[in-house]
Amino acid sequence: MKNKSIKARVTIWYTSFMIALLLLTAVILFLTTRGLSRQQLKEQLINSVTDMISEVHFHYGEVESDKLDFYQNGVSLFIYDEQGYLIAPKVNLGVQVDALLEDQTLKKVDQNGGSWFVYDLYAVEDSSGFWVRGLCSLTEAGRISGQMWFVFLLVLPAVALAAAWGGWRITRRAFLPVDQMAKTADAVSSGVDLSQRIPLSPGEDELKRLGATLNRMLSRLQSSFERERRFTSDVSHELRTPLAVIRSQCEYALLPQTGCDERTEALKSISYQCDHMSSVVSQLLLLAKGENGTFKPHLERLELSELWEAVCMDMEEQAKKEDIFFSWKLEPGLYINGDETLLIRLLMNLITNAIRYNRPEGRIEISLSRQKTSAVLKVTDTGMGIPQDQIEHVWERFFRGDASRSGDSSGLGLSMVRWIAEVHRGEASVESIYGLGSTFTVTLPLITDSVCSD
Repeated sequence: MKNKSIKARVTIWYTSFMIALLLLTAVILFLTTRGLSRQQLKEQLINSVTDMISEVHFHYGEVESDKLDFYQNGVSLFIYDEQGYLIAPKVNLGVQVDALLEDQTLKKVDQNGGSWFVYDLYAVEDSSGFWVRGLCSLTEAGRISGQMWFVFLLVLPAVALAAAWGGWRITRRAFLPVDQMAKTADAVSSGVDLSQRIPLSPGEDELKRLGATLNRMLSRLQSSFERERRFTSDVSHELRTPLAVIRSQCEYALLPQTGCDERTEALKSISYQCDHMSSVVSQLLLLAKGENGTFKPHLERLELSELWEAVCMDMEEQAKKEDIFFSWKLEPGLYINGDETLLIRLLMNLITNAIRYNRPEGRIEISLSRQKTSAVLKVTDTGMGIPQDQIEHVWERFFRGDASRSGDSSGLGLSMVRWIAEVHRGEASVESIYGLGSTFTVTLPLITDSVCSD
């Protein structure tokens, strides 16, 4: 039994239960029917004998038997004189039993291979006493019960087969979602198609809820695999060029005819590319941790104007080198539960992006203000702007709007900005007019008390 499938076990149990239930029902019906039948026979016997007493009349000492019915409703009736001699009917039907006459006594007599109910009643007519005896056969009633059992035993196999077939059909249909779950899991585990999902049947049964739960789990697994593949693809794509540069510089530096100054320049180039790769890998790992839910920011109470004013002062010199006018206006007293390192990187990435894609003698304006329960940061530049069909793509990893202006950009800066905003339960957006400039907006929720949240 343990080696059988669940469907087979449920079907066997269901069929066995149905057979047992039918047998129990048949036994109860048989016993009840037999009891009722015997009770009915007794009542018919007593009533027939009692009715016969009122119909018996004597004429000159002889019973007027012509008008009497000696067989009523399965009861055979006999009339005896006071000494116990049969006086009617005149013809012996061969169904008499040899039993003592006892007034108003109902008894069971086994005789001549059969069983009988016997009831005797004594009466007096015209100073003449007589007996009326009634007989009814229990053997005949038992034969009818036996025929019922025979029919039942004939029908039972058909009922059992129908129950087994119906149980198998119902069980098979009920467990069909389980088979589909197994097939889907096998297909997903092979790694060929992670987009497959378990088809859900109509209704709100337990298997549908289980299938919906498994589908959600498969969706998370698919997202996890896709993030891993994307991470691998992004790393290989971004590191291909610096690795090629490092390899070529190493080969050049190892040439015998390469001078000391040239080797120094080659080593500087290698060092620069290593720094670039280290920065890219660091940012990718940070983004991957954020997507996988393993990154835990260190949240503390921060005053944004103080934090970001220091960033603006550091970035002002870089803007001047590019001949860009740089200004900021930060409203004080705006507090947030945030990660200091991440918030510094958020503003630095926005300013770096504004400098890189600005024009000579352009402008960068930074503002921080309160809007209801949020702090709103705006970084506006007068650069080249973003075409409308590229606005949503600027948040993607390694997206570069203008390769000629991107320089050594990794294409991860704005991806980091949006992710950092989401870590702080905020959001980042952009508005741009191509050829005139762009405004990047970051909205972060403020706190109104002095309690720190870690």
